Amino acid sequence: MTRKPILNLSEFQEFTQNHSGLAVIDFFATWCGPCKIMNPIFEKLSQEESLEKFAFLKIDRDENQELIQKYKFEIPSIPRFFLVSVFEGNLDIIQDLGGTQSRTQLLEKIKKYITDDIKSENIVEVSTHSQAHRVGIIGTGPAGLTAALYTARANLDVTVFTGSMPGGQLTTTTEIENFPGVWDKNTKSGIYGSELVENIQLQAEHFGAKVEFAQITDLQYEMLEGKPRFTLSDDSQKHYDFDSVIIASGAKARYIGIEGEEKYIGKGYQSCATCDGSFYKNQVVAIVGGGDSAMEEANFLTNFASKVYLLHRSSKFRASQIMLGRARKNPKIEIITNVKVDQLIGTENLNSIVLRNTSDKPNPDLETKNFQKIYGDDYKLEVSALFVAIGHDPNTTFVKNLLETDEAGYLIPQSRLPTDQRTSKYQMATRIPGLFVAGDVEDYEYRQAITAAAGGCRAAMEAEKWLASVY
Repeated sequence: MTRKPILNLSEFQEFTQNHSGLAVIDFFATWCGPCKIMNPIFEKLSQEESLEKFAFLKIDRDENQELIQKYKFEIPSIPRFFLVSVFEGNLDIIQDLGGTQSRTQLLEKIKKYITDDIKSENIVEVSTHSQAHRVGIIGTGPAGLTAALYTARANLDVTVFTGSMPGGQLTTTTEIENFPGVWDKNTKSGIYGSELVENIQLQAEHFGAKVEFAQITDLQYEMLEGKPRFTLSDDSQKHYDFDSVIIASGAKARYIGIEGEEKYIGKGYQSCATCDGSFYKNQVVAIVGGGDSAMEEANFLTNFASKVYLLHRSSKFRASQIMLGRARKNPKIEIITNVKVDQLIGTENLNSIVLRNTSDKPNPDLETKNFQKIYGDDYKLEVSALFVAIGHDPNTTFVKNLLETDEAGYLIPQSRLPTDQRTSKYQMATRIPGLFVAGDVEDYEYRQAITAAAGGCRAAMEAEKWLASVY
């Protein structure tokens, strides 16, 4: 089999001239966390004996736009896999194989086009050999994977669903320094977020947890002989039955929504000051937001940065007066109102931003500063990082109206309810017996990898105890 990276258009054209047959292409980006998680899966796929005549190519999407346009690849997101046919310099795209998924799912899609004897069942048997209680875990961030590790070690039959963002928000971070034990005493450095979640996943898989690269779209339950039976449905209309479920689907940071911003996520475009502020010692940074979280994180950043620009699109703030007052009194914070970030600029990492006046009047905050006016109402501001503090959205659409949420959309575990309203002795339980929550999907305050992992541990131990008490 042929397995090689393609660096440019000429190398790809040379490959099409010298190879005849089928090939699988992995379009990736160096900054993409899910791409890193899929890399070992693609490697294992290339070692399949049944695909020994295939070629397997890896192509950096960001560096090969000319190649992509010439051969008419449509890549709405990454990673993206394609099955192609090559003959005498010509290339035909047989199928878009999709994005993040398991090796088995990729293999089935490929084999579908070379044999007729593989059929997939609509109803999935999660386990055909184990009599252990079945636990479904939604999410593969620190909470979900820690829950998988603990439940698998307890000899439960565990299946974890990755969702649309395998590894969760950690895959968008660069180096992690504040997770205990993740530290090299020789280099005095941590590891990448994607590497941390990959290690936890491998650890959980070692003890028997199974990982499904699928997004859960629906959760239902029914009571049978006094015991709940949970059914999870994924985005390919497969259904899975479990005795207990742990929801650890996390939350997504709200980004600004600028075209091309994904290129800089984790490379100067950050969503967590607590996680990444220390990387910008004695540097100039900016933060976007107008609420209490933005004020708190701006003040936190002054522990490291030489200057912090606090950017807000209005002259009115949602923040409380006390929090706004603290930011205004901090000599390292400069507040600029009536502006929005219109563009991110950089090469490998972010190095400057373009600010646009949102007022219909001249903006003194912009015109009296030493900013570079580039055109119209646009000004260039050089910064080493831009932090966003405009909120998070918990991933709970699949729950629908099954569980209560707070005003911000976070799920509510028993521990957050008044004592007289609790229906279970288990802290991470919901009102539905056997259904537990953990991590950023319920934690609106801390949102750290270590607190998410702790929540996953608690939910797993409580699920194990609940199963033992019921069955």
